[in-house]
Amino acid sequence: MPSKAKAATMKLMLLNSGIPFEHRRQMLLDLCIHESDEARAVVAAILEAAAASSAESIFNEKVKALDALMAELKAGPLRNATYFRMLGAGAPALRALVRLEDGTSAAPVVPDPELAAALHRGSRVMLDAQARCVLFADPVPETTGEEARFERRIGRDCVEVTLRGDERLVIYASQPLADRLDKEEVAPGASLLISSRQGIAWDALPVQDTLGHYQYLDRSRVPDVHAARDIGSPPAYLFELAEAVRTEMTDPACRRLFRLRRCQMRLLSGRSGTGKTLSVYALWRLLYETMSEVTGVPVEDLPPRVVRVRAAQVLSMWFSESERNLDRCFREVLQLADESFVAPDGKAHTLPVLVIIEEIDGLGRARGAEAVYDRVMTTLLQLLDPTRQELKDRLIVFVATTNVESLVDTALLRRVGATVEHFGTLDRRAFAAVLTKHLDGMPIVARNGAKSPAECLRSVVQELTTWLYSPNGEDRGQVELMFANAAAPVTRYRRDFLTGGLVDRAVQQAADAASRAARRGETPVGLTADLLMTCFDEQVQSTAERLDIYNAASYLDLPDGQRLTAVRRVARDRGPLPVALMRPRRLDARAGSATA
Repeated sequence: MPSKAKAATMKLMLLNSGIPFEHRRQMLLDLCIHESDEARAVVAAILEAAAASSAESIFNEKVKALDALMAELKAGPLRNATYFRMLGAGAPALRALVRLEDGTSAAPVVPDPELAAALHRGSRVMLDAQARCVLFADPVPETTGEEARFERRIGRDCVEVTLRGDERLVIYASQPLADRLDKEEVAPGASLLISSRQGIAWDALPVQDTLGHYQYLDRSRVPDVHAARDIGSPPAYLFELAEAVRTEMTDPACRRLFRLRRCQMRLLSGRSGTGKTLSVYALWRLLYETMSEVTGVPVEDLPPRVVRVRAAQVLSMWFSESERNLDRCFREVLQLADESFVAPDGKAHTLPVLVIIEEIDGLGRARGAEAVYDRVMTTLLQLLDPTRQELKDRLIVFVATTNVESLVDTALLRRVGATVEHFGTLDRRAFAAVLTKHLDGMPIVARNGAKSPAECLRSVVQELTTWLYSPNGEDRGQVELMFANAAAPVTRYRRDFLTGGLVDRAVQQAADAASRAARRGETPVGLTADLLMTCFDEQVQSTAERLDIYNAASYLDLPDGQRLTAVRRVARDRGPLPVALMRPRRLDARAGSATA
């Protein structure tokens, strides 16, 4: 038998488990001892067969261990990363360059060649907790991050962006963004979604054509202030603006015939307490009542249409942030003016927008004082130009208020002050109307024997009006004002201090004293002319005591062009105030008593 056949026969006999173990052991022992070539060939064949069988077993065991390891990695905690590129092709294993969320770089292994071929720059991949292996790719693109402005493209892979003002960064562009740049779908100036830590721009954000929310919109309830009920002498501008809005909503062609602009502007000028804020609230209510009449919708169901602009909301310590805030506010106004309102009957209406600029001298201060006001003024003048197409074609009502008109820039006065409504001291008729509104509904006791509440009210109002405004009254003056180049001083009386705010304070003081007297059981119960005169006198005296040459214009109407040089208190007469009245007694607010 040839040696190869003998070796094969001997190998089969030795590996045959049917032959007793002792026989096979003895045969293997004889072959190992025998020195012939045939014996050595049989032993070599047996060893090679055993080695091959062991290698396959070891391979299968390693495959099982690797599968178990991959399953354990996928089942454990994962880390998010961004893929950039594959590393050198000559490496023993496929490795990818990725950046973790904290910005650190890593080079994990990519065990799946098909996964490596499917990755592109900007792909979101999931790694194991130790960042050793790329397990799979996340098909959902990144949708959150920082917003930056696209400046230019650098090469094919990088872009330059502006972040946080003037800070510029050069970062990678994801493959989808690079493809859009190749197609010229993204122009410089567009907003990009980026991650500055990972150094990549994901994609371009959609163009912002509308604002997501209104930052300056006032969503409070409509004030319960009625011009005819709550304002003694309502200014005419309230009804003029309400009529203009009603015409624009019902018959706009009538105003277009005379080339009237839809946008309305008013400046309310006057010192504190003269009724500017109250008239603004009355206008707010009047416009809503007008909208309710035209649309047939109750006032409470109408959408908010009032934008309030305050200096504290606009001015910022950061450079150019104030101008951006102001621009944002006016963009909200324009967008709100374009929103149509559909009534329950299905008819669409264009509702007016009321813009209230409180204390406009805080925003539109005369230029030259501080640089911050100059920058804001430039933006404000551009936005408040009534001839701008964006404004004149929209139904917007601008109402600005100021306590000191001289502080407002003259150019801004010409813009927003197309019609200036001056609020000052009350004349005789206005005082009687204002006092009547404040006393209406209160318990009043008249000295002439009047019985009905209406008669008592008329009697007390007439008595106080005569006391304050009679040219032959007992008031000899409260202060004397000396002006430069004037020979004689100018005397100011109680009536020269009367404003809506002072009337309100005096009536409240009298009502508080009458309430305490009623709780003590004193009679008669109610407000009397004596008590009201005492309170008015105390309020005027309190104001007069604070006067000096610097603040006199905040309390009194002064002649234009004259410089005040001195303020002197007039000595008070200790005699009776009006005829048949006792000398007024000063009320002790703490004890509620009256002292001489």
